[in-house]
Amino acid sequence: MFSIANCVSQNKVTKHAIKDLKIGALLIFIGVNLRFAIGNIMHGLIYFDFLQSGNHEHRYEVHVPNLPDMCGDVVMAIVFAFAYIFITSDSVKKVVRGMANNSSELKNLDVQPIRQLIDWAKALFSLSIIGFGLYFFSKYFLSVGIETFLEDEEESRILFILNVLNCMIRLSSVFIFVYVYSKYLFLNKTITLTLYTFFFIRFLCATNMFGFITEYDLYIGASVLDFLTPILIIHSIISIFIGL
Repeated sequence: MFSIANCVSQNKVTKHAIKDLKIGALLIFIGVNLRFAIGNIMHGLIYFDFLQSGNHEHRYEVHVPNLPDMCGDVVMAIVFAFAYIFITSDSVKKVVRGMANNSSELKNLDVQPIRQLIDWAKALFSLSIIGFGLYFFSKYFLSVGIETFLEDEEESRILFILNVLNCMIRLSSVFIFVYVYSKYLFLNKTITLTLYTFFFIRFLCATNMFGFITEYDLYIGASVLDFLTPILIIHSIISIFIGL
């Protein structure tokens, strides 16, 4: 991100727009990291009973939304909402209108870099919202519906189709967030591929979607892999401080 922003010619018109775009993109990145923290780290803590309600009659379950999940998702939604506010701020809109109308305020500036910065930030936001929407739909509607209404129909074709659909939605959501994470940090292809592989292996352990393993419960494997996720969070924090 900062390699793009640093190439933008600045004056009074573009300065505030660039600042808002940087903050908006940073909030998107924070939202993505919240998704990893909620979906992975918190998941592992609950699975191994490091994080529980203290009431044995109302234990947190990893297969359905729980209170820590819901609180984390609310925070994530708020972060994305603030990201939208900054990315669509008046200063950004003013620059967009200026480029469209060939404003004299931008006449002596190379507008191509700032156009790229705006498009890049808006693309990250759009992808993040799609990923969050898929994540929210799978977690709070599809998964809950399957658990509630179809849990006794183990041989149902409808249950099978919905489970496959749910798995594909979950995987798509994760891959979208990984893509946004990689694009924000401009990671090279090797690191990006490693991230995709890590989350795909975790997905297989959590769902056994293709039925490769029938004799062992691989769900514990997903929970163990969740404890590797803090590496991503630490890397994100370091990257943020380096970029400031």
